[in-house]
Amino acid sequence: MTSLAKGGIATAALGTAATGAYAGSIYLKESVSKRLSNEGYTLISSIKNPEHEALQWKEEFKSDKTAIKTLLKLTDDSDDLGGKSLKSWCSSKLSESYSEKLEHLESVKKYCTLKTIGDWLTRNNKKLLTNDDGDKNKWETTYSQRKTAKTSRALVGLADAWPEGSTPDKKEADLPIIRKWCESTSRTHFKAHEQTFTHVKEWCTEGGTA
Repeated sequence: MTSLAKGGIATAALGTAATGAYAGSIYLKESVSKRLSNEGYTLISSIKNPEHEALQWKEEFKSDKTAIKTLLKLTDDSDDLGGKSLKSWCSSKLSESYSEKLEHLESVKKYCTLKTIGDWLTRNNKKLLTNDDGDKNKWETTYSQRKTAKTSRALVGLADAWPEGSTPDKKEADLPIIRKWCESTSRTHFKAHEQTFTHVKEWCTEGGTA
């Protein structure tokens, strides 16, 4: 075999290897969606029920409307349209190849994923009560409001009915159970089609306002 022929074969082999490596790099490049899922984020788009998903996008838009309108360059105030526009924007961003330098990456994390109920309360300017001594009286005030409103005790794992008349108060026994429920439930995802957020807001925030 001539030197020229050998050179041609070598060049062809290198070209094939380079093409394969390039194709492989494209194939292995993970999307923003996959990267965020691997990091523990739950995407709004993972909601299976179409109506529930649409409501989630709408509430996401409403929760930070001014900032999202600026991000998406929207002029219409419609919450329905805003939710649909946010869904479309997130879909586009999530399909892109992941990079730490990706434009609007933090906004994708902020607006395209499910938040915990605790995070959602913060976004709505509500503060979860804590086990700090400074919150002791606030827990009692919230408890009293739930008692006055006769809010369902079963919602937070309390047995029996509210005491009537001169029946001794169950506050000392109830509050540790309520605190535990608030702590665990506030870590679950906010889902717009469920009432859990409202229950947490009633039982676990200062004043227990609905």
